[in-house]
Formats: sequence, structure tokens, C-alpha cells
Amino acid sequence: MANKIFIKFILLLLPLLLQALTFKVASYNVENLFDMQYNGHEYKEYIPNSKYGWNQYTYQKKLQNISKVIYDLKPDIISLEEVESKTSLLDLRKYIKKRGLDYKYFAIADKKNSTVKVAVLSRFKITKTKELRVTYQNRYRNILEVHVLIDGKKLLLFINHWKSKSSPESYRIKYAKVLRKRIDTLPKDTDYIILGDFNSNYNEYITILQHKKLNDTNGKTGINDVLKTIYHHKMVDINMLKHNCNLLYNLWLELPVNERFSYIYQGEKDTIDNIILPCGMFDGKNIEYIKHSFGVFKPSYLFKNGSIYKWERRYGYGKFTGLGYSDHLPIYAYFSTDRHYKKLTLKVLHNKKYTLGSIKELYHLKNLNKQLLLKNCVVIQKDRFGCTIKRLKDRAIYIFHHNKLFKKGYVYNLIINGVKKYKGNLEINSFIDINRIKMAKNLKYFYLQYKNGMNLSKKIYLNEIVYRINGVFKNGYLYYDKKNKIKIYNKIKNYKIQNGAYLKLKFVRIASYKGNNEIIISKKNKD
Repeated sequence: MANKIFIKFILLLLPLLLQALTFKVASYNVENLFDMQYNGHEYKEYIPNSKYGWNQYTYQKKLQNISKVIYDLKPDIISLEEVESKTSLLDLRKYIKKRGLDYKYFAIADKKNSTVKVAVLSRFKITKTKELRVTYQNRYRNILEVHVLIDGKKLLLFINHWKSKSSPESYRIKYAKVLRKRIDTLPKDTDYIILGDFNSNYNEYITILQHKKLNDTNGKTGINDVLKTIYHHKMVDINMLKHNCNLLYNLWLELPVNERFSYIYQGEKDTIDNIILPCGMFDGKNIEYIKHSFGVFKPSYLFKNGSIYKWERRYGYGKFTGLGYSDHLPIYAYFSTDRHYKKLTLKVLHNKKYTLGSIKELYHLKNLNKQLLLKNCVVIQKDRFGCTIKRLKDRAIYIFHHNKLFKKGYVYNLIINGVKKYKGNLEINSFIDINRIKMAKNLKYFYLQYKNGMNLSKKIYLNEIVYRINGVFKNGYLYYDKKNKIKIYNKIKNYKIQNGAYLKLKFVRIASYKGNNEIIISKKNKD
């Protein structure tokens, strides 16, 4: 009898056990998170209660500021760089928990008396840790290897903080060789993530040529040549991984070039924080990377006067003010234990903490100072660059770059973190959570139904998808009634629209170019 009850219990529990899990992994250099204990290894400005103002007050302000960033980002696992000690790590964890986010597991590379160290906070169980020694010298920080168990599947993390560019490339190559030697011992299908502050751009093999003082290796770089993120002098893409499992893929390649930065030095945008993946993350087994989910966390409060709002000292080199965050921006990516992503639901945490809003509001806000929760957004159009969402009796807006996370015809809740204008067109460029609800019943109600006399050049129609519209093409414009016309952007290759041609179009998006509305046509739009 007891056995029958147990079997019934397992059968009831089985669907829960088999439910796939989607999770977020992030990396953040928190810029000198020192504690208040003096042990002789501190930078001089972080000696407790010294003339630079590192005291209990500024320490607590630092913890408050960094905990806010991590709480708003809400990663399931986060690697941290520039943490002085276990004490400062646990204090940070405590401050994050006060905000409502609990990391039960942690680890820090503290076997060496380096000034600052790498660490990790995790919601998932850490089953094993190991430190990879680069050299015996304290100036070389150990690489932290962390084994995590997620949904019954194993994930390895290799957390890095390589030597800064105050030293030439040969120093960073030492890190790369130790790391490469270790990953070469792993089975080819191992799921692992290499992340952290490499003090190397994703394309360092190119940028190093612009800095002679760094180039003491004849152009050879640790991140590219040793780790093998380039092949035949080209960046490795996902297709290359399928044919050569010795190669690695850098996620910076998924962002537009102008958005590739997490650090700014002397006005130069750098990508020294990296997330790098092996072929095992794309093999359809165990843990998978969700393609095109990589991003940089950059809410407006992390910027000041056009620069990253670093931990602030008065007049640059005076006392700490207790203001600012870090000189780096966090980076992140999503992963799933469901290789088909059929149940992609990134659980929206603490809905009451966010402002419930509308898409219409986004068009009128001067600055998005806090996250905005948009409920019941329907994906009504997708292209290779992004997708268009709309709420019933609300406006439409375009989401740039993250189209792989969305499926046409489905309803989502979104926590919006950032919007931007691109050539006059408002776009969502950052969100911190999504939750797929259901499939929409009828998309027809979400398209713009053209009526005679409607002026599509009005700003209120920006980003709308017009269900059907007909008209005559003349000198770059579609004359769709006697009074109105709108400019056409033709995306169809090798297709020239002749003057006087009568066009029948469907599902065309209204975008903005240099302040004026235009309709975008492709093969899909032509009847």
C-alpha cells in the first residue's frame, strides 16, 4: 500500500521535475569592493579610516549602490570581480537579500593574497570549486572554477580577472594558457561558461595593433589566439563551432558594433568584460545558450554626464563621496535546460516592485528612470533585426535585436529597462525579464486598419503594422489617397519600383527616418 502511494506521488511530481528551466548568468566588475579590515594588502586609498575617506559610512554606501544594480539586474548566477575578501562578499550578499533577492550559494578565490579577487553568487547549488593558479606571484589572480547543479544538469563556470593593460599582452597570455590547458581536459560536450574581466577586447587581435606598448607578443593575444576565439584571423561564429569544437564563441558578436562596450577609458569604448562559450552550449543537449540573449545592463542611473557612473572620489583623487557605482557595466546572457525553448518563461519576480505602464507612456517619457512592467504585449511582426509588439488599445513599439526570444502571435509580459531613439524611431533596446503567457486569439485586432483619409505620417502611427494599403508609387513615395503620401523604404534586393506602379501592400511597418515616417516593404509585404 505504501509503495502504491509513493508511486502515485512520483507520477504527480514528474511533470514538475521535467519542467525546463531558463536562467540568467551575469558578470560584473564592482570596482574595488574592499572591507573594513586592515590586512596590509589594500590599495592605499582603501586603508580603513584613512585620509581618503574609506570608512564605515562609505563602505555601506558602496554596498547599497552595488546591491541595487545586482537586484535590478536579477541574475540567477553572477560572477564578481574586484572583491577584496569573503567578508565583503558576504556583506554584499546580505545587502542584496535585504532588497529581496537571496543568493544561497557563494564562492571566492581566496587561496592567494591578491589585493582583489574573483567571486560568485548563485541561486543554484555549488557542488565544487577549484582555483587555477596562473603563477605563484600575488600580482596574478587565480581563476575560479565553479561547478553548479541546475535542474539536475552540470554547469562549469570559469571566472577571470586578467592583468590590466598597465602591463603588456604577455601577462594576459599567461592567464589564457592556464585556462586553455584546463578546458582542453574537458569532454567536448561539456557545458561551461568562461566569463569575467579579461582586460581584453573581444577583438583584441585588432585593437592591440593600435597600442604599441601592449604589443610585446607580435600581435598574438590571449583572448583570441590562445583561447581560440578567432580562426584564420576571423572571429569565430556559431557555424564554425559546429565543425571545430576546439573553438570558442564570444557573445559580443551578437550586439551591433555601436553597442559593444561595458567600459570606457579615456573616451574609448572597450569590451574588456566578456562571456565566452564552447560548442557544448549549442549541441542540443543538457544546458543551451539562448541565442541573441546577450546584453549589457545599462539603466540610466549607471551613467553620469555621458560616462559610466564610477565609484566617485571628490575632484577625481580626493575623498570618496559615497556616490557612484562602478567603472564597468554588468553583462549578462540567458540559458535554458530546454533545448527547444518551448516553455521559455523567465519568471517575473516581485511584480509589485515595478511600475505598471503602457507603451504609450514610453513615447512620452524623457528618461526611463526605473523599470516599467508592460503586461499582455503581443508580438505582431518579426524580422531578422527584431520584432514589433502591441497591446490592445495601446500603441506599437519595436524591440531591437532580441527577436530570438520572441515568437509571433504570442502574448508576453515584459519588464522594460531601456529605450532609445534610432534615427527618430523609438525602440526598446533593453529588458530584464520576460514571461510568455499564451497564444493570442486573433492578431487582426492588433494591426492598424487603414481608413480613407488617414494620414500615416502622423507620429501617433509610428511602429504600427498596417494591415493592408494600396497606392501609386511616384518618386520614392506611395500616394495612397488623393491627399496623402508616405515615403517608401524598399528592402527588396534587385527590385526597383517603377514610377507609376500600383502597389498592393500588407503588414507593412511604419518607421521613422530623420524625423519623418516611412513604410518599410519587403517580399513579405507585397501581395
